[in-house]
Amino acid sequence: MRCLLIVAVLASMTACQRTPEQQHADAMRSDAAQRGAVIENQADAQADRLQQQASDLHNQAVQAGGMTGERLKIRANAMDQESRVIRKQGDMQADAVKEDADARVKASESR
Repeated sequence: MRCLLIVAVLASMTACQRTPEQQHADAMRSDAAQRGAVIENQADAQADRLQQQASDLHNQAVQAGGMTGERLKIRANAMDQESRVIRKQGDMQADAVKEDADARVKASESR
């Protein structure tokens, strides 16, 4: 228990020693990470809905059989592929937000 208290005190002392510029940089990075997480979560939710629809269509295709089943399978595959693209796009957008924040921090540090 004492060890945890000592670690907590040392951590708080270290945090207090950060300059306002460093604190601002940390806040910018933290904000970017949160915005990136929101983007990724929204993309995941949208992709999950599409994958559920694709799964439903695939089940309908199996039941329908024949050419109707083939058409439904094609739609299901397209939805599944679209869901993968949506996830990838969300990841890329989140990364761009984080990289933008890093670039802004580095630019402000170089001044």
